Amino acid sequence: MFRWHDGIARAGLAIVAVLALLAAGPGSAEPKRGGMLVFAQEAPPPTLDPNFSSAISTRNIAMHVFETLITRDENNDIIDELAESHAASADGLTYTFKLRQGVRFHNGKEMTSADVKGSYERYKRMALARITLDAVVAMETPDPYTFVLKLGRQMPVFLDEVSAFVVPIAILPAEQSGREGNKIDLIGTGPFQFVEWVPDSHVRLKRFDGYKPDTRSAGTNGFAGRKQVWFDTVDFKLVREPGARVAGLEAGQLQIIEDLPAESAKRLAANRNIVIYDLKNFWLQGAWVNHARAPTTDNRIRRALQIALDMEEIMEIATDGAYALQPGLQYPGNPYYVTDGGQYYNAKDVNKAKALLKEAGYRGEELVIITNSSYQNMYKAAQVVSEQLKAVGFKVRMDVFDWATAMAKRQDKENWNLWFTGQGTGPSVGPYAAMKDVVSPQLNQFTPDPVLDKLFDELISGTSFEARKAAFGKFQARVYDQVLFLKFGDLTRKQAARANVKGFLPYRIPRMWNVWIEG
Repeated sequence: MFRWHDGIARAGLAIVAVLALLAAGPGSAEPKRGGMLVFAQEAPPPTLDPNFSSAISTRNIAMHVFETLITRDENNDIIDELAESHAASADGLTYTFKLRQGVRFHNGKEMTSADVKGSYERYKRMALARITLDAVVAMETPDPYTFVLKLGRQMPVFLDEVSAFVVPIAILPAEQSGREGNKIDLIGTGPFQFVEWVPDSHVRLKRFDGYKPDTRSAGTNGFAGRKQVWFDTVDFKLVREPGARVAGLEAGQLQIIEDLPAESAKRLAANRNIVIYDLKNFWLQGAWVNHARAPTTDNRIRRALQIALDMEEIMEIATDGAYALQPGLQYPGNPYYVTDGGQYYNAKDVNKAKALLKEAGYRGEELVIITNSSYQNMYKAAQVVSEQLKAVGFKVRMDVFDWATAMAKRQDKENWNLWFTGQGTGPSVGPYAAMKDVVSPQLNQFTPDPVLDKLFDELISGTSFEARKAAFGKFQARVYDQVLFLKFGDLTRKQAARANVKGFLPYRIPRMWNVWIEG
C-alpha cells in the first residue's frame, strides 16, 4: 500500500533513530528520573483542545496529554496506539478496534469503549476536521474493549484519515463528550498530564505516574511506541524572540528550542555543547486567500497577486536561505506529488498582473494582510509580499498580531484578504489532510466551491492509487486556478538541543518521552 511519507525524510529519520540508539548504548549513563526540561517554542497555543486547532503550537503540547486509537509511526505508516488491533470487513464498511486493557485517564478512570465512542461522537459533531468522520453512520460498543465504526459508503483511505494527526481524534473521558469547543477538562491517557497554563509564559505538564507504556515497541515510534517519562515536569515555554531562544540555549536555561535561525546555526555549528537538527520539508510557507472579502472576491484580482509574486525573494528573506522552491502541495518523493497548476507558481509576471488589475477595474481598494510576530519567517514573508504587491499597484495594509490573536482574527471573513501561515502537518501525512482546509465545512477561503468538494470526494473514495492520484492532480490544479492558497516554498526547520539531552528524536512535533538529561 502506498503511504505519503517523503522518501528523503524517511531516510533521514531512520538515520536519526539509529544515531539515537547508539547514543543511548552501553557507553551512556543510565537515565535518571527527576528534574525539569524546558522546551522553547515560538508561539502560544490558541487552545489546548486538540479537536479545535490545527496549530503546531497546540499539537506540541496536546500530543503529550492525549492519545488516539491509531496514529503514525516514524515513517508515517499506520500504527496502533490505544488500539490493541484494528480490522476492516471484506466490504470495507465496518472497522473494528480492539482496545488495550488497563489504560487509565489522568483522573484514574480506566479507558473503555464508552470513552472512545463519546470522543468520536464529539469529533464528528464539532471538530475542526469533522469531515474525517463524514462517512460514519453508526458507532457501536459490543463490549468494554471493542469499538466498531460502520460506514455508509466505502472509503478506501479511511484508516489513513483516522490516523492523521493534523487535528487528532483524541480520546477523552466519556463525560467530556458533551462539552463545547475549548471547554473540556484537559484529561487524557498520555504519559504527561496537564498542570497549568500561564498565558504569555508557559504550559507546564508533569509525568503521569499511572501511565501504562505500550510494550509492543522498544522505544519511540512516531506518536506511538513505548513511552517512558524521565522528567518530573516539562515546561513548554513561550520565547518569541529568536535571539532570546538562542541565548537561553547557550546559557543552558533552555534544553531544546523549536526554531534555530539559519544564521545562528552557522555560528553554533562548532559548539560542542549544542546539537543542531535539520528537518527538511517542515511546512509549506504560504498564505490563505479570502474569497469573501473584496477585492479578493474577484479571481482576476487573485490571479494578479498570484502571478506577481517572486517566490525566491520571499523565501530567501523569510528563511535566510533555508528553503526549496517547487509548486507541489505534496513534497517531491511523495507518491502523491504532482505539479498540476504549476504554470501559476513563481510566474513573476508583473506586466500581466498590472493588466489584470486594470481589466478587473481595481481602484485602490485596501488589501489587508494578517501576519504574526510569533513566527518570524511568516512575518518577514508578509513584509516582502506587501512590498511586491505595492509595486504592482495594490494598496496594502499589514496587520501584525501574536499567533493566538492572528488565529482568532482568521475566523472572521471581514478581517483579512491574505492570512500568512505554514502548512506543516498536512503535506507530511498525505493529500487528504493537506486539503481539508478548502472543502466544506472547513473552508479557509469562506466561499464554498462545489467543484473542490466533488474532487475531494473522488480523492477519498478512489478504489485505486492511480484514481486517487489523478483526483489529487485535478484538486491541486483547482486550488491554483481559483487561487485559494498562495504557496511560496518549502521551509527547512532547524531545531537545536543541549548536547546532554539524550534520546531526543526530532519529528513533526517534539516528543518528550524517552528523553533525559545526562549528568
